Amino acid sequence: MGKVAILHFSPLELYPPVQNFIQALAQAQCNHTVYVFTTTGIYNELDRFTISNSNIRIIRIGKSGPTINRWHRAWSYLLFYGGSFLYLCRLAPKRILYYETLSAFPAWLYRRFFNNKVEVLIHYHEYTTPEAYENGMMLTRRFHHLEKWLYPQAKWVSHTNEFRMQLFEKDIYPARIENPQILPNYPPKAWFKMATDFNTPLKIVYIGSLSMDTMYTREFAKWVIAQKGMVEWHIYSYNISEDAKLFLQSLSPGSIKLKDGLNYADLPQILQQYNVGVILYTGHIPNYIYNAPNKLFEYLACGLDVWYPVQMKGIRPYNTVNEFPVVLPLDFLDLDDFNWKKAVSKEGHRLNNPSFFCEVALSLLVKSFCEEEAGGR
Repeated sequence: MGKVAILHFSPLELYPPVQNFIQALAQAQCNHTVYVFTTTGIYNELDRFTISNSNIRIIRIGKSGPTINRWHRAWSYLLFYGGSFLYLCRLAPKRILYYETLSAFPAWLYRRFFNNKVEVLIHYHEYTTPEAYENGMMLTRRFHHLEKWLYPQAKWVSHTNEFRMQLFEKDIYPARIENPQILPNYPPKAWFKMATDFNTPLKIVYIGSLSMDTMYTREFAKWVIAQKGMVEWHIYSYNISEDAKLFLQSLSPGSIKLKDGLNYADLPQILQQYNVGVILYTGHIPNYIYNAPNKLFEYLACGLDVWYPVQMKGIRPYNTVNEFPVVLPLDFLDLDDFNWKKAVSKEGHRLNNPSFFCEVALSLLVKSFCEEEAGGR
């Protein structure tokens, strides 16, 4: 039995796609010991992610979260990069998978100076423009410069959709990717359940981070209130900006309810109580314009219709015509004439069972990560 490693600086609890991948490794009975290096998240609302498999070992080095001050954050960076690199040197894994530029440094250091035959796999949860790298955190800017050396040699490089991969390949030229892959963020098949027809009031749900400046929070809240009790909107969030919280709390109680955030495993039980899942990003940067977010597929897996802003080009390929669950673009700046009763009607629509599940999407990555022999270069 060999050893393989996963580097994921940000806490696993905040990233369902990496949780699903670890679960897929356990179900596939990967014939390697898998070492997962991550940080401890400072989020009291969320349960710690664990896995009951002796071949998968989660090692947390340092802490990460919005309440950590700059010195503790700097210390955590040092601990994570130094500690995970030393682990790699001691374990000598056959291959390394890292997520996002922020996790790249130990993989680059290990391959560049310690083992030039180790296979490197890379996945990006998000798309970052060259301008965002240049104007963002110094660490990610420097690490991105270093990881360009890895791209031509990498066994696997993936983004969540074709839009993002095409932009990314253009951005990094003249560096080239030999094996580009598309790896969408789908939920498990066990989530699947078709929602029942709605009764008044229509029940709408939003899950995830919420803000005022990059989301249509104000516009959608005003529309909900204007429906005079015919529509209810429930928000589940552990990461909500202070101004968004104050705004929602200032509204008359009734149609809109702000609730605590949810653990990923609890989502299907909650989502299946609703009729429509809403997505609110304004598309203020390309990462969100060309995004088909996790919540799109989580809503669909639980049988919910989905309403999203017209600015989000990444969701357009999933629009439905005469099918349900419905995926419907809306102009959130002009909702006055929106006929929501017609939008949620199933009359004349045929059922299209969702097929966006992680077991299929992850199968090729699982195979690439778990195969017995690592090919040297």
